[in-house]
Amino acid sequence: MTPFHLYLYGPSRGAIDSSFEELEGRLIMLPLLDFEPDGSFVWARDAGQLQIFGMVYDAEGMVRYCDLQGRCLYQTWRELCVAIAGGACDRLEVMSLPDRQLQDLQTFEKNLWPETSGSQG
Repeated sequence: MTPFHLYLYGPSRGAIDSSFEELEGRLIMLPLLDFEPDGSFVWARDAGQLQIFGMVYDAEGMVRYCDLQGRCLYQTWRELCVAIAGGACDRLEVMSLPDRQLQDLQTFEKNLWPETSGSQG
């Protein structure tokens, strides 16, 4: 598995259409995900096959972006995206770090998980 570090944004690098509390409610439903009140979280399972560290940043009642780093399988990534975006994953944008390359979610996924090319998960 290829590790990643990225910022996850809403459409046009805007806010993710969710409040902090709504996003927290969806994230804590994921098995073995530990969410802290400051917005930091870690999701680890499957004997090291999944390890994601994240931080949720919000302002003015909306989640502005999430800082995510780790490694996981494509299906797990999609679970996380659904939890973050509340189901509207395909409108998310990614800024890969450290190169600060901005791309749509589908392009990022095809680059990191080429074997899932064309899959919408």
